[in-house]
Amino acid sequence: SYFVSWVNSGNRRALPPAGRILTRLTSKDLGPFIERGITRYRSDYRDTDVFIFREILNAIVRCDRVLTTPGGSLLLAGRSGVGRRTAIGIVASMNNMKLFSPKVSRSYGIKQFKNDLKVILQSAGVEGEQCVLLMEDYQFIESTFVELINSLLSAGEVPGLYTPDELESILSPLREESSQENFRGTMVQYFAQRVKTNLHIVLIMDFTRPTFTVACQSNPGFFKECSVQWMEGWSEKSMTKIPSMLFSKDRSDEAMKDGFTEKINLDEDLSKLFYYIHQSMEKKYLTPRRYLILLETYRQVYLSKHHANVKRQKHLKSGVSKLSDARKVVDDLKRNAEVKQKELAIKQHEADEALKQITKSMADAGTQKTEMEQLKVKVNEETSYIERQKREIDDELAETQPLIDQAKQAVGNLKSDTLVEIRSLRAPPDVIKDILEGVLKLMGVSDTSWTSMKAFLGKRGVKEEIMSFDPRNVVPENRDSVEQLLRKKSDSFTQENAAKASQAAGPLATWVIANVKYSKVLEKIRPLEEKQNKLKK
Repeated sequence: SYFVSWVNSGNRRALPPAGRILTRLTSKDLGPFIERGITRYRSDYRDTDVFIFREILNAIVRCDRVLTTPGGSLLLAGRSGVGRRTAIGIVASMNNMKLFSPKVSRSYGIKQFKNDLKVILQSAGVEGEQCVLLMEDYQFIESTFVELINSLLSAGEVPGLYTPDELESILSPLREESSQENFRGTMVQYFAQRVKTNLHIVLIMDFTRPTFTVACQSNPGFFKECSVQWMEGWSEKSMTKIPSMLFSKDRSDEAMKDGFTEKINLDEDLSKLFYYIHQSMEKKYLTPRRYLILLETYRQVYLSKHHANVKRQKHLKSGVSKLSDARKVVDDLKRNAEVKQKELAIKQHEADEALKQITKSMADAGTQKTEMEQLKVKVNEETSYIERQKREIDDELAETQPLIDQAKQAVGNLKSDTLVEIRSLRAPPDVIKDILEGVLKLMGVSDTSWTSMKAFLGKRGVKEEIMSFDPRNVVPENRDSVEQLLRKKSDSFTQENAAKASQAAGPLATWVIANVKYSKVLEKIRPLEEKQNKLKK
């Protein structure tokens, strides 16, 4: 069980003459109050980790009992890091007390310290607030500081701290309150009494330092006016609990740093091992602060290594994931390659078939080339033969052409009277009839009666028609008929017999013979020309 004052605590301005009433609480009931005090302390003064175990609870309760009595001050003698400052801060927060502690720097000296004391004394002596002045070893940078604190503890004042004008301005607001309380003494004494009642001085000192004994011997107020609390260290049980408390702490600002948790799972054996490591050090280093430094160093190293491993693990997982993705891509490519390979096989088969066709075509082309060359030779031979034949025929035409020309000229020289004479005959001689039959048949007239013959001779321009007749227009059947006539009636076509029969019969007989001969030559040359044209194509 614990006896605490803050269950029924009021405002921070006045304390009962015998101190606040203490209330008995169990450890379980005390927990919520301590948690609220820690939260307030971290919010008002110092955001730091606070671990609650038996020694800390005892320190908080003892400090609370002293600081909630009028003028209650403390001398906390112990080793560095034992938790004295934390306990005082929590008690001050839970009892609504103002907590002062000088902020020492290189330029900090007696002048700055006195100015800080004036601020504190103003709050405690004039405003009547419950104030806590916290002084640690390192803040006593000058021996004068210790003397001033001893004076405050003993008399509630610091001689020579104020000038007369400053003192007058401080004491003026207190005159009415002094009269109401029927205080019998000077205003300076009244001010000092209020300071002693409302100001709680807490001295945190390391008893292993040589200056500790000297300071206590030369300043008796430290023992006479302070409740001395000896806090040398923590028990083994508490020290083995601290690692798990530290490593499992949910740090709101660091809980998820770069995506990594700051918690460390710790077993009991490892917690004990930390304690044994600490105990193996020299005695002068066996301080709670060094133990906490050991734990914090381990935590930092562990988390650093853990974070590196987690990052490496993530990197490896990312690599494995990428390899898996790559494997999927490779599988897809492989499947696509198989499909493409099948398509390629089909295309290859088609290409092979096409190559066979091309090879066959090339072979056929070679054969055709040979055939073409042979055909060319044959065509050349045929052409040469045709040319020879044509030359021979041309020679024949050359021989026949003069006959045609002579016959045309002879017909042209005929007089119209000679033709009229023949028409006037009632029964023409056979010679004239045979010659006119040959003329009519060559010119395409099938009717060879004497009436038809007379009508032919009676046409206007008949002489010119005969002269301009083209032997190419002779129909082969008509020519064959005329040839039979020439063979059968050859006597009729002699110049001698024709001339005897009529003056016009001779030229006409010559014309018939020449045209038959010329037509036959033309018939010979026509197939040769057609064949030559085919060969050219």
